[in-house]
Amino acid sequence: MGGLRYQKKILLFIIPALFLYILFFIYPFFQTVFYSFTNWDGFTGASLVGAKNFGQILGDEVYRTAVGRIFIWAGLSILLKVGSALVIAYVLRKGGKGASFFRTVVFLPYVISSSAMCLMFSVMYDKEIGLINILLRAIGLDSVTRYWLVDEKTVFYAVILIPIYQAIGYFFVILFAAMKDVPEDLYEAGRLDGTTPLTEFTRITIPYIWPTLVVCIVLAINGAFQNFDYIFIMTGGGPGHASEVPATYMYKSIFVNGQYGYGSAAALILFVITLVVTGFARKGLNHMYRTE
Repeated sequence: MGGLRYQKKILLFIIPALFLYILFFIYPFFQTVFYSFTNWDGFTGASLVGAKNFGQILGDEVYRTAVGRIFIWAGLSILLKVGSALVIAYVLRKGGKGASFFRTVVFLPYVISSSAMCLMFSVMYDKEIGLINILLRAIGLDSVTRYWLVDEKTVFYAVILIPIYQAIGYFFVILFAAMKDVPEDLYEAGRLDGTTPLTEFTRITIPYIWPTLVVCIVLAINGAFQNFDYIFIMTGGGPGHASEVPATYMYKSIFVNGQYGYGSAAALILFVITLVVTGFARKGLNHMYRTE
């Protein structure tokens, strides 16, 4: 059998996609890097200010607090989003009566748009007519009811619960497919050795699907760090800065305050943080089972 041969005419099919990628991704990235070192309002000429923007951003308590929030978001995403998807996938992997129905129910929220989900949850969070407060009153917890999206102590967690819940179906599908590839012989051998469902889960399933699980964890971290739409739609980063994240901070700097250079610097810092954290997370997680 002959090997694959390189043909120059293949480049004709690659060039259009490569051109679009350079035009809409590579060029804007380097443009952002350049403007991050300038003072620019988006209209007049940009003037170089060196690392001044970075110093101001890193010295801004609002931005530092916003960065802390996305780390909390990432941790909760791994625990609740990936963790829930992992457990549900394991429970439903054998099929059985009603399994297809439950798989559909788990995945269904993911196909709903973020704006529609935000609208539904904004009604659920309402203090007077919201389902959450109605249920709390029904069980005698009137003192716990509150304006979930106005209270500074609860607003951030109330908002991030939406994308965490919605994306469970996405990670469920990935992990469910991975579990389907686990050889049934491994489970049968484990049963002969007297494994319990818990040890079967921790000693057979997780090690076998670990590479896929690492991908899910990295995706969850990346999604938490870059998420913008849910915060923007639900609260805009408020009340005050109680639900501010780096993405909304960057948006306000550029499109509200007209500080394009400053906002570009905020975007570049977020990019570096995301790159470093996801890189270290992937390397550390892969090392646990020596996967590549």
